[in-house]
Order: sequence, then structure tokens, then C-alpha cells
Amino acid sequence: MTRAISVAEARAIDRDAVERLGMPSILLMENAARGVVEHARRLGERFVVLCGSGNNGGDGLAVARHLGPACAIALLAEPDAARVPDAALQLRILRAAGRAIALGGAVPSAAAGTVWIDALFGTGLARAIEGRAADWIAAFNAARGSKLAVDVPSGLDADTGRPLGSACVRADLTVTLEAPKRGLLLPEAAPYVGRLEVVPLGLP
Repeated sequence: MTRAISVAEARAIDRDAVERLGMPSILLMENAARGVVEHARRLGERFVVLCGSGNNGGDGLAVARHLGPACAIALLAEPDAARVPDAALQLRILRAAGRAIALGGAVPSAAAGTVWIDALFGTGLARAIEGRAADWIAAFNAARGSKLAVDVPSGLDADTGRPLGSACVRADLTVTLEAPKRGLLLPEAAPYVGRLEVVPLGLP
């Protein structure tokens, strides 16, 4: 396995790819999504993805596009185009294609055997999750079917391996991007991370 990195190192890798190598950040998001989709399809044929309003949610929206109509999409809140333009672009593409997106509200219901994908919060989270987002995580954890987290289980500190609060996703599989984050490998993170897989971002 690739050496484990801190959250700060992961951000530096992304920044270097964009600024020094000239890779568009949307390309990194697309590469991440394709890697996640490959693992998701090994778990089942029907999907629900829960997306937040940041770049982790953008990853989830891209995943939903690649998975096609077999994937139901729930979006916690609209991404701010000025702050997270790639996530906002992914949403615009899905809407232009006529994909149904449940905004806010309750988590969609799904039949047993559906694969649940967590793309609510990524490594940028630094506070306990409350309110509607916490309700979504509770519904995710209670759902029947395999559970996959994108990059890091929502609510988990990727450096310490500990939940930031009482609301934290419990995944069967975490598909992390480019390199494992240090906290994901710690014993206390195991109940939340499940099995850990790493997908590359296509860096040269």
C-alpha cells in the first residue's frame, strides 16, 4: 500500500497537481469518481449516493453520473459555485441531463441490497456534524445494504482516526483517494472505515 499521508499532505498533493503540473481540478474529481465507481459496482447494481455541498459531495455527484440511472441522488445543500466550482459544475451537468436530485429533506428509501455511498463530508471537516446532516448519517448507518465511503467516512477525523462527534458514518468499505490518510489505518478507525481501498488520481 502507498505510504500513509496526513490531511495537510493530501491537500498539498492536490495543490501541486493543479498549480505545478497544470492538471485541472475537475480532472482530479473525474479520476476519483471513476475509481470509486469501479469499487461500487463490485458491491451491487443499485445505488443511493448522499452528497454534501463541498468537493466530497462533488465527487459523489460525479460518481452518480458515472453510475447512471441505477443511482439515486440525495443532495444535502447546493454547492456554492464561487467556493467549490467543480462540485457546482457536476450538479449543473446532472440537472442538464435531467437526472432527479432530492435536495435536503429526508434520505430516499431504497430496497434491501442497494449500495449506499457516503459523499457528505471529506477531509476538510473540522467540527461535529449536527442537524439534518447528522440525521442523514443516522439513516445511512441504519440502511440495509453495503455501505461505501468516499475518501473518508463522514464525521471521522482522517488524521486521528476518531469521530469528531456522535454522528459518524460506519462504512463497510472506504475508497480513499491517491493515498491512505493516516487516521484511517489506526485501530480506533476500523469500525467506521471497514475495508480500505486506495484509488489513484492519475498523477504522473
